[in-house]
Amino acid sequence: MQHSFTIADRQFTAWLSRAGDGYCLHVDNRPVPVSLQCGGDGACVLHVDGCRHDAVVAVDGDVVHIHLDGATFAVRYTDPTHRYADSASAASDDVALAPMPGVVVAANVRCGEHVEAGQTLLIIESMKLETAIKAWRKGRIATLHVGKGDTFERSAPLVTLAPVEAGER
Repeated sequence: MQHSFTIADRQFTAWLSRAGDGYCLHVDNRPVPVSLQCGGDGACVLHVDGCRHDAVVAVDGDVVHIHLDGATFAVRYTDPTHRYADSASAASDDVALAPMPGVVVAANVRCGEHVEAGQTLLIIESMKLETAIKAWRKGRIATLHVGKGDTFERSAPLVTLAPVEAGER
């Protein structure tokens, strides 16, 4: 799942993937190897693309204060629910919202795929109860906001359907 962060009034979208024993941070479609080791006092060692940086990190809710290389940054995490809700790119009847918090057990579709009404798009689990999220109409998957294994909160966007255009299947 992509995450959104604001640093100095500039918005960044990023996500992490596994890379061997570490992680790869994807920012602006550019993968960068990263790792972070922190002690209990907030002192951390950050490795970015093979370079070592000493840092001090303090978390205050959705804001992380970072002192790095003599500069201080405030990084604000934007909850995906708010980010997608603030986007005016889709009508409310185009987006399937999570009925409860949970985790994605299966994603049966991909972006761009055409679906029929009643087709199972996702299977989610909450409190050991599995729920199928089905297409409420014929359409095309415009955005798959979550993938298998992703967790989400109640009312988080799960899938956005686009109408099928004339001439499409």
